[in-house]
Amino acid sequence: MVGREFPAYGIALRRARAERRWSRPRLAYELERVIRHEGKEPPERDSLIRMLRAWENGEHRPDDLNRQRLAEVLGPILDEDVKIIQPDLTAASAPPSSRELKTSEFVAWIAEHSALSFQEAYEAVVARAAWIEAQAPSVRHADAYRRSRVARQQVAEAVVAYYGDDVDGRSRFYRAHVGGASFTLSILVRPGGLGAAVELGGDQEQFQFSAQDAHLPVGPLQEAALEAALMRLASVEVSNTVLVNTPLYRLLDIDIARHRLEGVVNLADFASYALTMDLLETELTGALAAAVPQRAGDGVVSAEVAAQLPLRDRYLPGLAPALALDQRLCVGGPVALFAAARRSSRGGHHERDYVLLIQERSARVLNVTGKLAVVPKCFHQPTVEIGQEVRLSASLERELEEELLGRQDLEGLTIGSQRQADPFHEDRLSEPMRWLLDRRDTDAYRVECTGFGINMVSGNCEFPCLILVDDDEWWERYGGRVEANWEMERIRRYSSLDAAGIQALIVDPGWSNEGLFAFLEGLRRLGELGNLSRLALPTIKVQVDG
Repeated sequence: MVGREFPAYGIALRRARAERRWSRPRLAYELERVIRHEGKEPPERDSLIRMLRAWENGEHRPDDLNRQRLAEVLGPILDEDVKIIQPDLTAASAPPSSRELKTSEFVAWIAEHSALSFQEAYEAVVARAAWIEAQAPSVRHADAYRRSRVARQQVAEAVVAYYGDDVDGRSRFYRAHVGGASFTLSILVRPGGLGAAVELGGDQEQFQFSAQDAHLPVGPLQEAALEAALMRLASVEVSNTVLVNTPLYRLLDIDIARHRLEGVVNLADFASYALTMDLLETELTGALAAAVPQRAGDGVVSAEVAAQLPLRDRYLPGLAPALALDQRLCVGGPVALFAAARRSSRGGHHERDYVLLIQERSARVLNVTGKLAVVPKCFHQPTVEIGQEVRLSASLERELEEELLGRQDLEGLTIGSQRQADPFHEDRLSEPMRWLLDRRDTDAYRVECTGFGINMVSGNCEFPCLILVDDDEWWERYGGRVEANWEMERIRRYSSLDAAGIQALIVDPGWSNEGLFAFLEGLRRLGELGNLSRLALPTIKVQVDG
């Protein structure tokens, strides 16, 4: 039995075009030149573009003449890629590979959600990992470079172009004005979902775990969805990316208002997310990286990108489905700005202020790699006791200690971390964390959720938060212990009195959309809570109501 050549050829064609950073119109133009060189009149440009789209989507396969023309334009990579990218996954005669995969639990998930057996899925991942490793380093690094150059604003503009900006007269994409700069984020919000000021860890935060088996619609993986899942695992196999199949809280319902947050959740596993919804970010970034560079602000690229998003068409096709949380997989969690009061320096280098911490995401994390974000940033998920850890604050404070205060990772990334019966016992707290929790009911330590939004890049639920340590004793005693964990490439520090530095940070194109969302909302709340003598923040105006 031969392999499935139609989608394989489409994948190969799309990748060959992406390596040259050509749009379909550009490839159509190159084909026109070849056809004219043959002494023939080419079809209309629109007709060629439609034909290319059909080939890439696997609807049709080019005939021998057009294969020769494509090879003349793109080279022989097409024929080679068909053999490597889409091998015969059902051939029983193929010798088994000796390669050991570290993602076998995720391979099992693919086998359970596709027509492939476990062995077929395993061998498919092995083949794709070999293909990636066989690429020249210059090709791999060039692809990584192109992806890293995709700016936050490009992502937001492409998302808004795909979905439009109004689903029911209330939900809108988050827009902000800071100084002379305007921003549109990929975060879908409602006016009542901002400025919530919910104190976490107390009565204002109410999450309920639903034991009812909520329907999780994951249809059989086919074609582009299957290929993307297999390539995700192959990429993890040849990199240092951390991928662990831990449980996540899946959001089913949310109600947020001033000083009130109520949510209903049940469980999903990380594999269900990593091999479906989380692939939307990779797909979108890849499409933007492959698009022909456009003039700043002309918006032309969006339509071309929108035609290359088959996973988005499948998993998150519209705003209305995105808001139907109980009908889809919606995971996510708190994204918090950390601000700690600091005394004036003995040498007069700075006055009394707040230290603001920002992270650059490590290459080992699965998403928004290399992007700017606030810290801590985490999934809402349990470790050992599902009902006890259902509050958002449990995930946030756990991650605060892990990401900044040296706590052992509790999500299964370290040996023995899943064997602790009570990982949150007071005896296991670090000294800096114990100091904070001892002052939970005072103004010295506040943890608040400032709002809620849905990140339409991936469909994730985002809870922007502020962690405020408003007693400079804590930083005086423990500031030297604050250190980034493996999820961060580096940590940046800003002063709340550095208005110019904060303004420059806000307009940095390297932000993730959820990171900038949490930073802006955190600054707005800090301006309400913080000591005015410690603040020199820019004015932030948010527009979500028209």
